[in-house]
Amino acid sequence: MAGVGATLLLLFAVALAVAACGTPGKTAAGVVIALDASAGHVSSFTLRTTDGQIVSFAIGALETDGAAFPASHLAVHAATLQPIAVAYREEGGRNVVYRMVDAPWARPS
Repeated sequence: MAGVGATLLLLFAVALAVAACGTPGKTAAGVVIALDASAGHVSSFTLRTTDGQIVSFAIGALETDGAAFPASHLAVHAATLQPIAVAYREEGGRNVVYRMVDAPWARPS
């Protein structure tokens, strides 16, 4: 039971870290499994979330202050499977990311 409490606390901390500087939205965390990029510009990506869902995201106007990183850094995460956490909004039927940070836990098995 202690593991469940620790997991919930960690997810809450991630949600706070991701949304701390942005407009309220939704959050997700997991590993990048696909990128849509042209000439080094990433326009969208696919995330396998920690609970196994496959979710597509479009890149919106990104916040890059504090621990947040730019879209170009997604290639590193895709290559290493280092988890990320994202904050996003649903806009026009798409999940549009506005903030991305390194997820503070080990790679999922």
